[in-house]
Amino acid sequence: MRYLCIFRKTPVGGSGARESFDLMLTLAAFDQEVTALLIDDGVFHLLPGQQCSEEGHPLPALWQSLEMYGIDSPWVERESLLARGMNQSCLSIPVRVVSRDFLPDFFAGFDRLIGD
Repeated sequence: MRYLCIFRKTPVGGSGARESFDLMLTLAAFDQEVTALLIDDGVFHLLPGQQCSEEGHPLPALWQSLEMYGIDSPWVERESLLARGMNQSCLSIPVRVVSRDFLPDFFAGFDRLIGD
């Protein structure tokens, strides 16, 4: 089964970011294919210095650790970066970029979409 975890919200103001990470790790532990997509304010997860608000874990370190669990670099929507004055060089880890126009085709490649 192929899962796409979609991060739309900022990493502050709740436990959603950590819960989504835990879900991705759990799915990967059961040999499920997991991919992450950051769109809208979710792109702020990848800025250097970001923290999970409730535990204070550095988000860039959590994103980097996903590779150890067989989860590839996240995808980021190009237009979300541009709308916030950002580009790939602003981010703390390497990402893959997808354009908004391609998202319907991108979503079709997954069995389950999970969002915050």
